[in-house]
Amino acid sequence: MFQPELRRGPRPPLPPLAPPRVVLIALVLGAAFLACGGGESPATTTAGDIATLPAGKAVNLVEQARAGKLTIYDFYADWCSPCRIVGPRLEALARSRPEEIALRKVDVVNWESDAAVRQGIDFLPYLAVVSPDGRVLAAGSDSYLLLKDRYGLDLIAELRG
Repeated sequence: MFQPELRRGPRPPLPPLAPPRVVLIALVLGAAFLACGGGESPATTTAGDIATLPAGKAVNLVEQARAGKLTIYDFYADWCSPCRIVGPRLEALARSRPEEIALRKVDVVNWESDAAVRQGIDFLPYLAVVSPDGRVLAAGSDSYLLLKDRYGLDLIAELRG
């Protein structure tokens, strides 16, 4: 029968602990490193040009569009089930074409918010598309058709399941 070898005699001393300040600094630097993409350079990142605008605030589609890129506005709400399907598809599209597409996400919060009222939103997810030269190409259901024609992204079929 196997018997584990038991250590006899005094234990070796433990290595000294780092001062608490050193540990805290290491934790902060590690968190900052991870928050910045873990050292990935912007040229190799797959994040895409995706930004979330202030929740519930009115949006000027042309002024807040990304110059030189097709800008897609995704008006959504956390409580909207279809928004949870459309949002990730739009993010994937923006990531796949980072030099061409900018995605701007706007949480409308509720139907009475400035974001919903100013855009005349009566359904969610509501999309709007602005051209690279700053013209509104489509808003509402026309945006879904434009994305299907231009990128083959059939969000309506995905929503129907």
